[in-house]
Amino acid sequence: MRRVSCSAIFTISHFSMADLDEIAKRVFLQTLRAIEPASVIKRELKVDNDILILGGREIPLDAYQEVVLIGLGKASVTMGAAVESVFGNRVKRGILVTDRRPRLAVRSEVVVAGHPLPDSKSLAAGQRIVDIIESCTDRSLIVFLISGGGSSLVELPLSADISLEDLRFTNKVLIGCGASIREINSVRKHLSRIKGGRLGYLARKSQCIALYFSDVNAGDIRSIASNPLLPDDSSPEEFSNVVKKFNLMEKLPRSVVEAIGRSEAVGLSRNWHASEPVTLLLLDNSKAVQTAAELARQHGFRVEVDAQLIEGDYERVAEQSIDRLLKFKSSFPGERVCVISGSEVSCPVHAAGIGGRNQEFVLYSAALLVGSGIREGAAVLSCGTDGIDGNSKAAGAVASPQSVIKAARGCEDAISFISNNDSNSFFKKTGGLIVTGPTGNNVRDLRILMAQ
Repeated sequence: MRRVSCSAIFTISHFSMADLDEIAKRVFLQTLRAIEPASVIKRELKVDNDILILGGREIPLDAYQEVVLIGLGKASVTMGAAVESVFGNRVKRGILVTDRRPRLAVRSEVVVAGHPLPDSKSLAAGQRIVDIIESCTDRSLIVFLISGGGSSLVELPLSADISLEDLRFTNKVLIGCGASIREINSVRKHLSRIKGGRLGYLARKSQCIALYFSDVNAGDIRSIASNPLLPDDSSPEEFSNVVKKFNLMEKLPRSVVEAIGRSEAVGLSRNWHASEPVTLLLLDNSKAVQTAAELARQHGFRVEVDAQLIEGDYERVAEQSIDRLLKFKSSFPGERVCVISGSEVSCPVHAAGIGGRNQEFVLYSAALLVGSGIREGAAVLSCGTDGIDGNSKAAGAVASPQSVIKAARGCEDAISFISNNDSNSFFKKTGGLIVTGPTGNNVRDLRILMAQ
């Protein structure tokens, strides 16, 4: 980790703030509006004379007595409201499990459950969904609405010996150990009665449609909400490798370790004889990145989309992102330039501060830029499209090197905040927090780096 000391920054002369941080913020907020769930769904789903037109495929609705909605994830209510408006009174019942009390009015039952850790309502929602599916017949059309966050919002442990407290502790360990989302979900799948395709197997006698808003990497649809519906491709070997890589057997609760030892955590639903759900990926991170890139161009920037910087330790991704920005700027010295990337970085939690991966990425990046040749004309933004970053109330933050320099004059050393996982407190002191509230969407993070 490159260190930037308080005293070193203090000696740098003050430069006037550029407007790049405000432009970066504007691009992010405009992107959120452009990928709003209702408009996305209504473009892809239409009902015409009892025919459902779904991504170019036609499904006769008169073959079914009821349409049943089941939503899992942070976007389930916004998705549910849009789907209800498309189907009208054909929707006879439904349940939408989300992480915040919704502002939208829907006919379906809404359950607000725990995130990022499951709670008692997560377990109740899991059982309620199982009960609804078991009551459906071959004349039921089940529409699943799957989005990020579903892994913790809906759960039923595989073993009856695993208590809610053990389940919460297991999720806390997984979130804080530095594992990727696929690695985290590999463990979750093998400990659950509904993940890893098991819910889809339960619903195999009904016709199912699965609509996805993806918070995972492109092409990895089975990682969304830990894959409740599709035959799963996660192997026992992958699960074992993750357990060994992060030394989980020494960190997980005894009940979980014993379940693993009894080989209960194996045997995902890899295939079944009935047809798989009709699936449609409606929105993912690449759409957010492409939208942001086009908006930045409209603001007069030469834009480079970095499709390689998608995952990994946030410090490494920040260093590579800054390097990319500097090289891009050197190639076009007379122009405003912008580097955009997405997905999610990992941010191990080792202290009790307030913040999240986005805010810590921004603070670390801004500190790195202090020593660069563009410190007086640069800005870094990183935000979650769900409006939530870590344990804070912010979606993320935006900062320039000048904000770090100014803070250093009061001996507020950026690195000390980073060391304490307390980036939110830094931005509360200096400004730069971006607070949207829950967006009802969830397609991972968006990172925007600008220079002039």
